[in-house]
Formats: sequence, structure tokens, C-alpha cells
Amino acid sequence: MKMGSVLLFSVLLFILVAASNAQNCSSIAFSNGRRYGNCNSLSVLDSSIHWNYHENNRTADIAYRHTQINSSNWVAWALNPTGQGMVGAQALVALVEAGGVVRAYTAPISGYTTVLQEGNLSFRVPSLNAQFINDSQIIIYATIELPQGTATSFSHLWQHGDVSNGIPLQHPTIGDHVRSRGTIDFAPEAAAAPPNTTTTTTNNCPPYSFSNGRTFSECNALPVLNSFLHWNYRDGNNSVDIAYRHSGVSRSNWVAWALNPTGTSMIGAQALVAFFGSNGELRAYTSPITSYSTTLQEGELSFRVPAPSISAEFVTGDQIIIYATLNLPAGATTFTQLWQHGPVSNGIPLQHSTTGDNVRSFGNINFATGATTPAAAGGSRQRKRNVHGVLNVVSWGMLMPMGAMAARYLKVFKSANPAWFYIHVTCQASAYIVGVAGWGTGIKLGSDSVGVQHNVHRNIGITLFALGTLQVFALLLRPKPDHKYRFYWNIYHQAIGYAVISLSIANIFEGLDILDPEKKWKNAYIGVLIFLGVCVAVLEAFTWYLVIKRKRVDKQSHHVTNGVNGYQA
Repeated sequence: MKMGSVLLFSVLLFILVAASNAQNCSSIAFSNGRRYGNCNSLSVLDSSIHWNYHENNRTADIAYRHTQINSSNWVAWALNPTGQGMVGAQALVALVEAGGVVRAYTAPISGYTTVLQEGNLSFRVPSLNAQFINDSQIIIYATIELPQGTATSFSHLWQHGDVSNGIPLQHPTIGDHVRSRGTIDFAPEAAAAPPNTTTTTTNNCPPYSFSNGRTFSECNALPVLNSFLHWNYRDGNNSVDIAYRHSGVSRSNWVAWALNPTGTSMIGAQALVAFFGSNGELRAYTSPITSYSTTLQEGELSFRVPAPSISAEFVTGDQIIIYATLNLPAGATTFTQLWQHGPVSNGIPLQHSTTGDNVRSFGNINFATGATTPAAAGGSRQRKRNVHGVLNVVSWGMLMPMGAMAARYLKVFKSANPAWFYIHVTCQASAYIVGVAGWGTGIKLGSDSVGVQHNVHRNIGITLFALGTLQVFALLLRPKPDHKYRFYWNIYHQAIGYAVISLSIANIFEGLDILDPEKKWKNAYIGVLIFLGVCVAVLEAFTWYLVIKRKRVDKQSHHVTNGVNGYQA
């Protein structure tokens, strides 16, 4: 009893500690006793920034941690004292050279084609070094003197890329690599602002030359789907010339960019669409979106798009550009914008993907000021998705396996009877109740997202709910231990139980792929499963040891008894 209880308690303690540490960057222990009073877990690229600010001389001691990399990667963290983009950033760089020596140096960034050449920054860096630990993490330590003045708040950026022959290569320009920026305030009372909630301004795109000598004064690198929006706004007639660039696509893809003048979602969006038709010609047209099951039928928008102005071109083998002039609704310059891509079959646009970046491709844009705001990650729908995920991971993915472990391994201890049964029932009943709540949130999400379907995840969820309900009723119909049908009931109960656990784990990973959270959450759940698996292996071996030992004792006792009886006869 004691050993089984300790192991189950350890499982619960591990889960609680892992959940706590995953959200607390202040728990990191640094070498040489370094300690930092402020820290922020950066939202992308598995990084965190730690610092101590000294107000008397405007210096900051920093430790920048970048995980999930290897010895063939470079990492960098930078401040931009004069802007918000990459150009003008003052970087601290670290990479592992031949022989395993970690090199740390400073690199001012003056262009998008930089190879992070070493050079002096616009502010002093009295100390700088780095270390490579655990074969997966580089930490840059530095003391920096903040630029002259009273400002303590700056734009900061962080990044990683590959190294070839000791030279840093360009980092990827998609996904999290274009979202790795934000604002940090070194004053002790403030911490780094989440990058995805900051307002970004224009001119954060790499230079691009358009055909026919077209030029655009404003540009924004959209945070997902490898897209850029360029525009010229004319205040006199409230119109805007736009060029929407979408790269990483092929001739069998459609692309679309849209404004929603009346709402914040896909319904009501007024779209510009481009794709190659069945005749092989690139077609550009307008399409009002009235439902989630749209096939992007051609139609007039709620605002005017002069017909000759809309066109498209396919360049560099993987990029579609849509050009258009929009007569914006009277008096409005700020709108929700959406962008998307999907497959084309027989000249008809098919539904786009409903996972990952394809459900994060929206935000706000002000054509007059040039300000854009990325899609809010903490919106109401996203919160519901997160709640749905957490409830199901805790119930089906943790409590259910732990309840099964209690039933299988605690009952071998004679002193644990009937305690193992009550532990088993408590875990499974709690798992079922929480799981039903998670299932209900999934049903609600489905009803709120007409046209967005995750058939495999939904069907497994329905199956789990049905099997879980059968298990509850099975408890009410449980025969007594000496009943002739108890043997068959045990087979049924255990078979359904193991099926539920297997399907639960599979569906949790299916849900993680749909939710597409930061990598650390999936890794954390994998860690929990590994821990539970180790516990099962140890307990299974110990259980068989006890069973075999007791059989030997019983056999010896039986032989001794027969011998005594024989002599007495």
C-alpha cells in the first residue's frame, strides 16, 4: 500500500510542479549564482529574457535564454532604440564555433540582408559572454548601458538561424520568426510586454520591387501565412491602392485578402481573390463572404473596387500578388483585415485549412495612420478552445490513466482493500465529470464555428463520451465478486477502460495539432505520459514479483500440509 500510494502521489506532484514551472520563468537557475529580479517568457521561439536594472547608472544586467536549438544554430537578442523593426536593431549574438567554443559578440543591423557582422553598437556593452548547455540551449549574458536620455522602454527582437562554416545564415521569414518582437521596459516595476499584443507600425517589410514601376509608401509584414500588405492611402477621396503579396504558394493554390467593414470575423468580409483557372490563366476578382462554407463565388463588394484596378501576377514561382484600388466606406479608415490561402480543384477554390496559422490570419489595419494590430491570441473563441483543451487533457488524459493504475496496482496490497476501489472510483468519476464538461465545450465550439470541421477529433470525442457513459452504467450493474457473471463483467470493464485511455491519448494529440499551441505544452504532456509509463513499468514488474512470490509461498504451504497429514495417517 505504501509504495503504490507514494507513486500515485508522485504522479500528482509531478503534474502540479510541471504546470507551475511551465509558466514561471523566475524559477530558472543560472550558473555562477547569477540572479535576476525581472523576467519574461517570450511568446515565440522558446526564449526568455531576465534582467536587473540599475537606475543610478542606467545599466541593465541581462540573461537571454534561447532553447530548442543545437550547436549548428546562432541566436540573437537585440534592442532597437530608434524604431520597431529589424533595421536599426543593436544585437547581441552567440554561436558555437569549431571545437565547441561559444562565441558572443555585438552586431548592429543596418539591412535585411545582414549576416550579423561584428561591430560596435550605438550604446556600450561593458561585458558579454555566452554558454551552450544541455546541447539545446544558449544563454547570452551581458551588461548594457541604455541609450542616453530618460527612456527605459524599447523595442526588442529575438531570433535564431543556421550557421554554415562559422557564418550565420539568414533566419526563416515565416511563422514565429516574423513574430519575435515586442516592447520591454527595464524599469523594475515593469516587465516585457507580450509581442503579439503590441501595435506595429509600417515599414517593417524587407525591400521589394514591384512590376511596372509600382511603389507603395506603407507596408506591413503580416504575422502569419508568409504575407505582406503594401498600400498608398489618399485622404482626399478616402481610397487606397493596395498590393497584397502571398508567398509560399503554387499554381494549384488560391489566395485571398479581405476587409470586414461590419465585424471582426470571416462572415461579412469583402475579399479580393486570385488563382489559376482551369484554362491556365491567373484570375483576380472580388467575392463577398456570407458563410463559412463559401467557395469564394464572384460578386460585388459592399464598397467599390474599380474594375480596371484589380489584377494579379504570379512571380518567382511561389508568390501571388493582388493589386487593387479600394474606395473605402465613407468616414472609415480602420477595419478588420483577413488573409488566407487554400487548394484549387478543377478551377474551384476549396476550403482552406482550419488549423494553425490559417485560423490566426486576421487583425486590424488603419490605412490613414499605418498602424496594424495582430490578431488577439486571447480572444473569446481562443479562450474557449484553451478551456476545452485543458479540461480534456486533465480528465481523459491524466485522471483516467491514474484511476486505472490505482485499480490494477493497489489491489495487490492486501492492506489496500477496499481503499483501492474508492481511489479508482474517485479518479474515474472525476475524470468523467470533467470530461463531460470538456466535451460540452467542444460541442459549443462546433456550433459557433459553422463550416469549420475536425471530423477525426469530433468522432473520437463522441466515441469517448459514449464509452465513458457505458462505464458509468457498468458500475451500477457490477456483479458481486462471487457471481458467475463477474468474470465476463471484468473482461468487458477492462477492455472498455483500456480502449478509452488509448483513444483519449490519441484524441489529445489530435486536439493539440488543431489548437497548435506553443511547443512546450505538447512537450509537457509527452513528459507526463513518459512519467506515467515509467510508473506503470515499475509497478507492473513489482506486481508480478508479488504474485509469483505468493504463489510459491502458497505452494510450499500446501506441500507441508499434505506431508503432515500423510504422516498422521
